Amino acid sequence: MRPSFAPLEPDAVAMLTALTEIDFTRTDFTNPRWFCVTARRWDGELQGVLAVEFKTWFDAYFTCAIADPRCLSRKLLAVIFRSLFSKAVRITAEVDPAAERVISQTRRMGFVYEGFKRLGVEGTRDCLMFGMLREDCRFLPGYDPARASIPPLSLGGQHGLHS
Repeated sequence: MRPSFAPLEPDAVAMLTALTEIDFTRTDFTNPRWFCVTARRWDGELQGVLAVEFKTWFDAYFTCAIADPRCLSRKLLAVIFRSLFSKAVRITAEVDPAAERVISQTRRMGFVYEGFKRLGVEGTRDCLMFGMLREDCRFLPGYDPARASIPPLSLGGQHGLHS
């Protein structure tokens, strides 16, 4: 696998748009508020795309599209989160409530469920809010699960989701 830490190429933008159902086609990924990673196989085939937008000076919004989960190696995730937490205080991920596999992967990365956001994606779709602080990140040196910010919350409640 060959990772690239450069603005997204058109095929990566197309993959991100197709898999997240969020229109990124008019996004300027050369803008410094974006942190991008593209993972390709040795033959150039896309395996995964990560686009993180710093919406404020302290909060980075994490968007990921994965064709092959093997591209998310511990080593690559350590580099990504070390880079993000060198600037961000927190990282936010918004996830489709019906995407059980994505919810599971988000939690495995160390994100903590924070709530339900009505029409939170492009004003058209609901989403679950997940957040991660430095102490929640199992890919950074010194991670101690006993010191994680809060225990994972159930996805039950008013919106009827289950873990």
